[in-house]
Amino acid sequence: MSDKRAAFDRIDTDNDGFITADEFKASLQTPDGKVSDANAAAIVSMADDNGDRRIDFDEYAKFVR
Repeated sequence: MSDKRAAFDRIDTDNDGFITADEFKASLQTPDGKVSDANAAAIVSMADDNGDRRIDFDEYAKFVR
């Protein structure tokens, strides 16, 4: 399994094959800081090539090159 696939699978907590803004936000939370809903949605929007407001593995792999 590639590092990208492993990272994608860690973020995709419901294992549906897509990363949503909520999943992305949860993956970035730390005890010292929080990511806003708007920032998480903006990042997903940047990676979302087809406009469905979620990131599939191909979009993720392209985004994190």
